[in-house]
Amino acid sequence: MSGFIDNTFPPPPLQEPENIHSWKRSDALLRGWILSSLTEDILTKTITLNTAKDVWSFLEDSYSTLTLESAHARSVSLSESEGVSAVHEDDHNDHWKFDSGHVMMKRFTTPHSRSLPVPLRGVSQQIDLKGDSVTSGVDGRMSGRSMKLLRGLEESYSLELDEISDFLHEPSMNTSVYLPLYKAALRGHWDDAQYIIDQDEEAATANINKYGFTALHIAVGTGKQGITFVEKLVEKLSPKALLKMLTSSEKYTPLHIAAVVGNTAAVKILVNKNQKLLYAEDVDGLLPIHRALINSHRDTFLYLLSVTKGNQYPSTFTGNMGVTLLSNVIFAGYFDIALDLCIRYPELATTIPSDNADTPLMAIARKADAFESGCRLNIFDSLIYKHVPLKWENLDSNKEHGKMNFFSLVLHETSSVIWKVLGKIVPHITHIQKLKLVHHQAVALVKLLCQEISDLNLQSNSIHYANPIIEAASNGAYEVVQEIVDTFPQAIWYSDKNGHYMIQLAILHRCERVYNLTYQMSDHKHFHKTLKDSHNNNLLHLAGKLAPLHKLNLVSGAALQMQRALQWFKEVEAFVHPKYKTEKNASEQTPEMLFSKEHKKLVRDGEEWMKKTADSYTVTAGLITTIVFAAAITVPGGNGDTGHPIYAKELSFMIFAVADAISLFTSTTSLLLFLSILTARYAEEDFLFTLPSRLIMGLSMLFLSTCSMMIAFGASLYLLFGEGKDWILIPIAALSCLPITCFVTLQYPLLVELISCTYGRGLFVSIMCRLVATEDDSTSELEHLQSTVNELDHMDPEIRAQIARLEARISRVEARMEKIESLIDYGAS
Repeated sequence: MSGFIDNTFPPPPLQEPENIHSWKRSDALLRGWILSSLTEDILTKTITLNTAKDVWSFLEDSYSTLTLESAHARSVSLSESEGVSAVHEDDHNDHWKFDSGHVMMKRFTTPHSRSLPVPLRGVSQQIDLKGDSVTSGVDGRMSGRSMKLLRGLEESYSLELDEISDFLHEPSMNTSVYLPLYKAALRGHWDDAQYIIDQDEEAATANINKYGFTALHIAVGTGKQGITFVEKLVEKLSPKALLKMLTSSEKYTPLHIAAVVGNTAAVKILVNKNQKLLYAEDVDGLLPIHRALINSHRDTFLYLLSVTKGNQYPSTFTGNMGVTLLSNVIFAGYFDIALDLCIRYPELATTIPSDNADTPLMAIARKADAFESGCRLNIFDSLIYKHVPLKWENLDSNKEHGKMNFFSLVLHETSSVIWKVLGKIVPHITHIQKLKLVHHQAVALVKLLCQEISDLNLQSNSIHYANPIIEAASNGAYEVVQEIVDTFPQAIWYSDKNGHYMIQLAILHRCERVYNLTYQMSDHKHFHKTLKDSHNNNLLHLAGKLAPLHKLNLVSGAALQMQRALQWFKEVEAFVHPKYKTEKNASEQTPEMLFSKEHKKLVRDGEEWMKKTADSYTVTAGLITTIVFAAAITVPGGNGDTGHPIYAKELSFMIFAVADAISLFTSTTSLLLFLSILTARYAEEDFLFTLPSRLIMGLSMLFLSTCSMMIAFGASLYLLFGEGKDWILIPIAALSCLPITCFVTLQYPLLVELISCTYGRGLFVSIMCRLVATEDDSTSELEHLQSTVNELDHMDPEIRAQIARLEARISRVEARMEKIESLIDYGAS
């Protein structure tokens, strides 16, 4: 930069406009930096000077002689003041001559403040002139005329003011001279950067902003636009230099930055240059592959995974680092990759991290949305989900199985082709298919993790599954809970830090399927009936608490939310012993008292929601009643001399009369139902069945009256204008469907939800269904055990002891089935 002052870098010839523009930009930046360091009175004298050399020459001529602050200081060596030639002229006249020609700024350090012209001395109080730090004093200089100056630079040379200000506030003034390099890296302008690097080789690896970023850090972070820049710069750097390029605080290598932003192309360039970058840890002990994963850059992660080797240090796939990687893969939802990692490195499933990080089983227990039970689908999506195949198969792949006859194969192939075509026509079907595949992969991963833990054959594996089952029960991850309980039946006896067991957590967090699972626990569920927490709350007290907000929001409308709360309370009330219904907790509250207290606001909100809804529908029903009543009096075509309608014998008139009558009767009925809702007492119990039933009947009648009214109107139009013109029925039918379609689209979902919550099978599977499901599971288990015994019977006699153990287990299962069958017979009777 000193070349602009000592005329080493003079202005280019006028025949080189591009070079002139670049020279002016750099010179303007240096001039602006000098001017922003001056006091206001000196700034007024130098603001009109055009170049940095002019400003520096003026300061040199005006303030070249400085009085020593200490009379004892006689000389200063160049080693003590780098880049400054301080010559002692006269022993009797202590002063220093400032030689600007020696301010070479080789390492872009600034000379000591005593060697500066007087106007620049003030900046030494703001800037450590040895190049160490910048204080907030610069902010004071960045005002008034200085700010106007910098804004002028911004307008004249496209220098962004925030970038200039950023560099003036750097922790080291060394970085300020790298602003052109910074801008070149940011914009991917390699030619500008190459010119700077050719002048100063250290610029390629120098820190160019306050965070310790180099030009390569900046370039890889810009994405695709900087790929050429990255490629050219990496060619100039040695592999060792890449490893030493670390940011100040995070200790990121350029590969870390490329992984963070998902710049896969830059990642490939860096890895090809030096594969050791793959194993460089940042300040958190994470590798670039972890950073790509944490920031959900799947393509970048997959590439890093393909080139990362397990036999390098630090090992990516073992110990804490391997568990961290697998857990982050699970959190990212890449279950196919997680399955592959577990198969290749099974020890990851059973490794307990030393830094209290999540194990893989805990990670997937936190991902309730990764399973079917945590995914809410509407009716149409549910139908697609149920029938869509996991993947599009072809006939050849099916023939390989050899288990289907030709007819079955053709039928299967036809179904697959139909689904494939539908998937291309309706992309949403493909989305549902991918969702179903993810759910199946998640379940397969849970099974694999539990199997690996079970294969440890330790005396106690609880350290691996105790916390995950509690987390899964709290989050409603039913599939995780079920698999853990099936693999480790003793897991049901573990509780959280508050002493809550699985069934208590299911009630507190309103996890219906986890609660239903307790009915498959044989006699264990009777023990759960008596559970109490540290506040002496029994299960019914817990059901009386207000549900978590995210569970309440799953139901639309405060009235239906209150209905859901009552359904939970009634279900648990039927489960516990009758004496617990009136038992008080530590706060001297019965379950009903606690329920009323917790749901007081919800009852008010439910009443308000129900009244507003009924009031709106009352207006609609009243309008329909008025319209169809008037239509019945003034029939189409009028009456004849006898008083009978002229078109009385026409079929269309009969359709009009019947439809109009149906519309009148149903609209009147709906009006009365909505009025009954407005005048209801709104007790807690009313929200369970009474109020929802009235709203369902009212909506149904209103929908029927709307349809009948449109049919009557269409018949009336045909009577008046359709004689001999049957084609007129087509536009009449099409237009009549418009309001009906709007009503169905907007109000039908509410009606379906009301019917489902009130008359559907509800949240909880009936006891008979639970017993039948348990019997089916026991039958499957019995068949599996018997087949195992038959296989072992043909093996070496030394394993007879194992056969005996299996036979004993079969006896226990048979006894269990007999008990279940007796319960089913009792329930049927």
